[in-house]
Amino acid sequence: MRSLLLATLVLAAEGVPAQATWSLLYATNPPPRRFQQTFAVHEATGNCVSLFGQDALTGAVMTQGWKLQGTAWSVLAGPLPPWRRLPMMAYDALNQRLVLFGGVSAGGALLDDTWLWNGTVWTSASPAVRPSPRRDGAMAFDRGRGLMVLFGGVDGSETPLDDTWEWNGSTWQLRALAVRPPARFGSSLAFDPVNGGVLLFGGIGPGAPPATIYADTWSFLGTSWLQRQPATPPAFRDHAGMASDLYRQRVVLVGGSSTDPFAWEWNGTQWSVTYQPTPAPRMWFGMSHDPGARRLVVYGGTVWLAGYWYSLDDTWIYRTPLPADVVPFGNGCVGTAGTPMLAAVPFAWPWLGDTMRNVVQAIPTGEPGAIFVSSFGSTPPVSLGSFGMPGCDLLVPMDVAEFRVAAASRAEWALAIPNSLALAGVAFRQQAFVFDAAANSGGLTASNAVTVTLGIR
Repeated sequence: MRSLLLATLVLAAEGVPAQATWSLLYATNPPPRRFQQTFAVHEATGNCVSLFGQDALTGAVMTQGWKLQGTAWSVLAGPLPPWRRLPMMAYDALNQRLVLFGGVSAGGALLDDTWLWNGTVWTSASPAVRPSPRRDGAMAFDRGRGLMVLFGGVDGSETPLDDTWEWNGSTWQLRALAVRPPARFGSSLAFDPVNGGVLLFGGIGPGAPPATIYADTWSFLGTSWLQRQPATPPAFRDHAGMASDLYRQRVVLVGGSSTDPFAWEWNGTQWSVTYQPTPAPRMWFGMSHDPGARRLVVYGGTVWLAGYWYSLDDTWIYRTPLPADVVPFGNGCVGTAGTPMLAAVPFAWPWLGDTMRNVVQAIPTGEPGAIFVSSFGSTPPVSLGSFGMPGCDLLVPMDVAEFRVAAASRAEWALAIPNSLALAGVAFRQQAFVFDAAANSGGLTASNAVTVTLGIR
């Protein structure tokens, strides 16, 4: 396969440089301007949910919830949790629910309640053990371990906290960790799609104003916190927007109390700045990843201009114009361990300059592995019944065939993609054939096929 790509590099015309860019989404029916809203994406339904906040002019609490789907905002139906400001909210991808915790009630009391939204109805959870009442903590879902992680915040005495809690879908657990970030609030937390675990940045430490504002980066993979030492970290800030761009395998940071007008991206080891127009620097805004639409969404926020705070109601999106993709087509045939399925490994898409990985599953125990067939061409489905494989079809021409050893009922195929603009948009097709001696006289079963398109982040 490598030789095919290199040949394509020689023959292809030069492409146009591209990277993820910001664009204003002219969404219809936007919510009224507000400050200190709460925002997250419910991935299963594709709803970008905005809750709470206060009226930008009067300061009155805003009890309506709103959702953005596609390019239209609409009022969120049904009863909502009691109003609050500065709670923590994030999406639980395992249980497909938004999780809301804590905040400050309309009467000024700190809260320690947990609410869940399944895309239709909010329900109150009543775990016996839960974090202490707090506001302004950081919360994100660790997709590798299937746990929600909450760090820090501020307690009733206005003291920043440094505790780490995990929510497994039904119960909270305090993690006793000897190494952890200094106490803080207003920090940012997101899943790290490269390393796994969650990534923490910035926030405000203890002390009367002017208190410490952090510019440190920490990782938590489930056992202990690790302070990272990037060569070019972003400037200090609090109440910034940070989200995991699952599709592009980056954590994106923008805004907050810093005057820095640019977005920053974390690639697993370093931060890098993207010098291009972005939404105006802002605080207390909504930012989350919408994986269904493969975009980051930024909504609203507050800016400080000429001695006054101003609230915004604009909606921005951040995405690449030349996306990578792995799209399945056709069907596999059943074997003794099920029907082999070929797909991209999560968070390992075919980006230029990266290593893409495809995986086939349902390899029977004791079998050696699978053969991956790749081609830039196409073919109508060809029945393999005459080769002792009834019900199986050849979906991809056999231009290149590569064997990969099985491990734990799966086999992976990987390709280091050259970082050349000439390859942007190049597509090839792939299918896997799994060794399965007991399935048929041919001793093989076939997977579905995929079309792989190379993209630029």
